[in-house]
This record gives sequence, structure tokens and C-alpha cells, in this order.
Amino acid sequence: MNTPREQISPERLVEAAVVVLKACEEYAAEHHGRKIYPTDLLGSAEQPREMCEFTRFEVEEAAAFLVRMGYIEPRSKAAKG
Repeated sequence: MNTPREQISPERLVEAAVVVLKACEEYAAEHHGRKIYPTDLLGSAEQPREMCEFTRFEVEEAAAFLVRMGYIEPRSKAAKG
């Protein structure tokens, strides 16, 4: 039996992507250009308040979308470990 996949509406995806992209840009500005993968901000002291309005799934989907669009770098294999 197939379990239904969680989905995110296009509108919600765009909302999350905007917040995630802003969070990544602010992080880079505050850390001398150093980049961070968006999910690494979740639960950290540097997680922007705006990201709290989105689930982990929504942040992951937004990050994947931004990678596909070329706005952020894919998470490196080293960073996944």
C-alpha cells in the first residue's frame, strides 16, 4: 500500500522560499559571506523568527526549490554527514 506523500501548495512553497532565501542572505551578511544550508538554521540560536512559521518539511522543500532555481548551493555531501 502506498502512503500519500506530504505536499506543499505552490503559494506556501513561495512563501517559505522567500523566508529561507532571506535567512540565508542575512546569515551570509553576518558571517563575512559564509553560506549555510537552510535546514542547518532550524533549531539553532540563529534561526530567524520568520522561519518558525514553517515546518521542517516546508523549509526542506523551499531549500530544494531554491537549489533547483540556482539561488542557493546544494548541500555538500560533507555537510550532510
